[in-house]
Amino acid sequence: MSAARPVLEAMGTTVVHVGPSGAGQTVKAANQLIVAGTLELVAEALVFLEAHGVSLDAAVCVLAGGLAGSTVLDREAGAMLARDLPRGSGSICTTRTWGFVMAAARRAGVAVPLGAHVAQLMGAARARGHGALDHTALLLLVEELAGRSAAPTGA
Repeated sequence: MSAARPVLEAMGTTVVHVGPSGAGQTVKAANQLIVAGTLELVAEALVFLEAHGVSLDAAVCVLAGGLAGSTVLDREAGAMLARDLPRGSGSICTTRTWGFVMAAARRAGVAVPLGAHVAQLMGAARARGHGALDHTALLLLVEELAGRSAAPTGA
């Protein structure tokens, strides 16, 4: 690790040895579980709030100041509200990423029930033509599942 540290530090600011070979990829998979699960719940909350006629900008502000506050909410809710759903190769909707997450969970003999559900939702988003969008495409899927085709606005 010490020989590789200068190279790793040139590529990023957080360099932490997390275990044997492959452990970093497992930590990345855990990150995907947390981010995607949180994004799914943010999407559901926005559709829920919009259905009740709540001011979405105000509600997000309130949520961000409480226990629901998170970097995911801070970074992604605004894009969802603005319907700025980015396209890119960094898509969390990729089959490869979720294939690794689910295979790693099976190999370790651990249940990831919410992760498995989110993986299915990501697959459904891809099947509905949202595969080129990043993970915020979950908002479109949640709206479709709720029978709400109108996009939430920052109202």
